[in-house]
Amino acid sequence: MYFSRQTFPLYFIFLVCACTGTDSASMQEPLPLTGTIARSEVRIKEKWRPIVKIISQKPQKTPPFRVTGKEWKIHWKNKAAGELILILYDTSNPDYSEILANTSTQDEDVIYLTGKGQYILEVVGKQPYEVLVEELR
Repeated sequence: MYFSRQTFPLYFIFLVCACTGTDSASMQEPLPLTGTIARSEVRIKEKWRPIVKIISQKPQKTPPFRVTGKEWKIHWKNKAAGELILILYDTSNPDYSEILANTSTQDEDVIYLTGKGQYILEVVGKQPYEVLVEELR
């Protein structure tokens, strides 16, 4: 094949572009993925909403409360030394009960739970305490 001095540079540029895959489509910015949402983006729209709040210094049982969110939490605070016990009951299973906290010192903690349903929370304590139940919605 014979190339003149005028056609050789054009043929060479075409050959280089063909071998490296450089064309106008590949020089464009990549398209963003669609249909995917990161978990952190979903959490921004969700909020913790209170269900039950107790501020007391005597033993109590909450009325039944319903959890409809996918995640919920119980934040408890024992404001003074003295025994504090939190017991959770599932109303759909009368034989079920679980001790979530048992302390005798001034302390606080958050317990994260999953599972929808109807529950009763019993708090045993004779000193000042606070309990807040919230669900993620």
